[in-house]
Amino acid sequence: MALAIREKDLLPIWNAQRSQRIASQLAPTILLAAVLALGATGKLSYKSPLDIKAFAVGLVAAGGIFSVSGMLSSISDSRALTRAIREVSDVSQLGLSIAKKSGNLAFAGFLYVILGLFNMAVLALYLFKKPYSLQKQIPRSFMRGGFVLF
Repeated sequence: MALAIREKDLLPIWNAQRSQRIASQLAPTILLAAVLALGATGKLSYKSPLDIKAFAVGLVAAGGIFSVSGMLSSISDSRALTRAIREVSDVSQLGLSIAKKSGNLAFAGFLYVILGLFNMAVLALYLFKKPYSLQKQIPRSFMRGGFVLF
């Protein structure tokens, strides 16, 4: 005997997974904001001791890995739910709208991974690469009264 799936049983699951996706971003966002604040105030920079820089990168990497894995897991569950809603015989407009979001969820997961890698690369470059100075690259003949003329 086949188990009948009802839309009204699936919608609360969708809402719970949606809340999980949102909540899973709070801790990494706060962590990233703290690291950005330390960088903006000069407390964390290229001149910081190596152990502090490694700790910051490791902390953000660990937070990012947990965040990405949680987000991808939630997206996978939500995509399974969108497939289940398509199987329901009598679906409302809301159910149809949710069922169409499977592709959006897949793209969001892909984009989330790319942005996470980008954030890690920018942080590592900021902390470990010597800052670039324009003053050394511009000939004196282009400078007049402290302003660069092009």
